[in-house]
Amino acid sequence: MLLDNRTLVFSLMLVGAMMALSLAVVSWGREHDSLKKWAGAMALEAVAFFLIGARGAIPDVVSIMFPIILMVTAQALKLAAIYEYRELPWPRWQCLVPVGLVSMVIVLLPLDDFRGRLIYGSLIYATQMLMILKILHTDMDSRAGRAWWLLFGATTAILLFALLRGIVAFFRIIEFATIESTVTPSPVQIAVFIGLMAMSMLGSLGFILMVKERADRTIRSLAMTDSLTGVINRHAFMEQAEKEHALARRHMMPLALLMIDIDYFKRINDEFGHPVGDDVLVDVVRILGSRLRKQDTLGRYGGEEFCILLPGTDEVGAMVVAETLRGAVAEAPLAVGYKEVFATVSIGVTVCPSSCDSCDQEFDKLLADADAALYQAKNEGRNRVVSLSMNCQSANPGSEGSEENATYLTSKLLI
Repeated sequence: MLLDNRTLVFSLMLVGAMMALSLAVVSWGREHDSLKKWAGAMALEAVAFFLIGARGAIPDVVSIMFPIILMVTAQALKLAAIYEYRELPWPRWQCLVPVGLVSMVIVLLPLDDFRGRLIYGSLIYATQMLMILKILHTDMDSRAGRAWWLLFGATTAILLFALLRGIVAFFRIIEFATIESTVTPSPVQIAVFIGLMAMSMLGSLGFILMVKERADRTIRSLAMTDSLTGVINRHAFMEQAEKEHALARRHMMPLALLMIDIDYFKRINDEFGHPVGDDVLVDVVRILGSRLRKQDTLGRYGGEEFCILLPGTDEVGAMVVAETLRGAVAEAPLAVGYKEVFATVSIGVTVCPSSCDSCDQEFDKLLADADAALYQAKNEGRNRVVSLSMNCQSANPGSEGSEENATYLTSKLLI
C-alpha cells in the first residue's frame, strides 16, 4: 500500500518547524547571524508544506498560490544566509528576482493550471538551487571541512528533485488536473516528498555544522595567532619549529633560526607611549614578513622578540637574510601614523647543518644557541647580526663522537 502523501507533507511541515525553532533558539540575541535567515527560511518552508497538506480544507487561492511563493522566498533567504555566513553582501537581485518572477507566474496563470505552475515553479526553484551551489562552490575555506559536503550534496539532490517534478509535469507523466493531485498517492510524489524531507534536514544540519566549523577555525586561529602583529604566537611557533626540525633531520637539510630583538624598545614605550610602541611592533613585523619566503616561518616569541625559521638555509645564506632584515628595519621610519620613529634590531643566528649528530637533539638546543647569539649581539652594541656557528662532526666508526665548538661571527656594523 502506498504511503499517504498528505501525511508526508505534514511530516515535512513538522521537520521544518522544529528545525526553524531550533535555529531561532541558537541564534537568539546574535546580530547579523546567518542562522537567523536560515531559521526564517525553514519557517517559511514549514508554512508552505502546511498549506499544501491542507488543500481541499482551505480556500484554493491560499493552498495553491502561496506555497510556491513561500518556497521560493525560503530559498532566497537561504542564499542570503550563505552570503552572510561568508561575510559577503548578499546579492539582492539574485534573491528578489526569483520571488518576483514566481509571483508574476502565479498571478498570470489561471487558478486551475496546476501543470503550468509546477513547470515554471520547478524551473525557478532549480535556478535558485544552482545559485546556492555556485556560492558554495567558491567557498574554499568551508570546502576543507565535511559539513560543506553535506550542504552541497543536499542542495544538489534538491535540484534534481525539482527538475524531476518539472519533467514529470511537462511530459504529463502524472495528471495535474485537480486540486487533490498534489496530495494523491503516487510513486513519484512520494519519492519527491520523502527526498525533500531528508535533503531539507540534511542541508540544514550541514549549514549548522558549517557555522560551527568556522567558529572552531576562528577559535583555533585566535589561540595560535598574536592578536597585535598577526603572526603566529610562541606556542604555535614552537609547534611549527619542532616539525621543521624533524623534517630537516629526516631529509638531511640545513635549518637556520634567527632570533630578533628590537633595540631599546622600553625607551620607545617610555618616550612615545605604548600605542606608538605597538605600532612599531606591527611595522617591524610587516618589514620582516615582506622579505621572507613562503616556506619561512615568522613568529612572535614574546614582548619585542621575534623568531624566524629558514628551512634549507645554510649559515652563509642565513647571515645574508639576517643582515638584509637588520638593514631594512634600520632604514625604515616606523609608527608613521603617530610620529616617525626609527628603531634597530639585533639578530642572533644559528644553523643546524645538513649533517650533524648533535642536531638530532631537541629543537631547544638550537633555540638556546640563537638566544646566546642574540645576547652576544646585544653586548657588542646592538644593531648587528651575530651567528653562533656549530662545528660538529658526524659520528662514524673510529671517531669518539661529535664535538660542538661555538664560534661567533659578527656582521659589519652599519649605523
